[in-house]
Amino acid sequence: MKHFTDNNLLNNNQFGFLKGRSTMLKLLGIIDEWTECLESGGQINVIYADFEKAFDKVSHKLLLRKLHYYKVNESVILWIEPF
Repeated sequence: MKHFTDNNLLNNNQFGFLKGRSTMLKLLGIIDEWTECLESGGQINVIYADFEKAFDKVSHKLLLRKLHYYKVNESVILWIEPF
C-alpha cells in the first residue's frame, strides 16, 4: 500500500484497507450528506451493489498488467500471480 499512497495512485474516494479511511467512516460521511440533503428538502436516489465476490470476477491477467503498469514490486506480483 505504501507504494500506492507514496505515488498518489489511489483515488481520493478509496475507503477500506487504508489507515484512517475505513468503510465505516465513509458510511458515516455519506449518511451525514444524505441527512443535510433531506433536511434542505432534497431527494436521494440510491443503488446498492454487493461486491463481496468482486475479486473472484476480476480478470487476473488484467490485474497483473495493471500491477506492472503501476510499477508494483515484482516480488509482490509474483506472490499474487498464483491466486
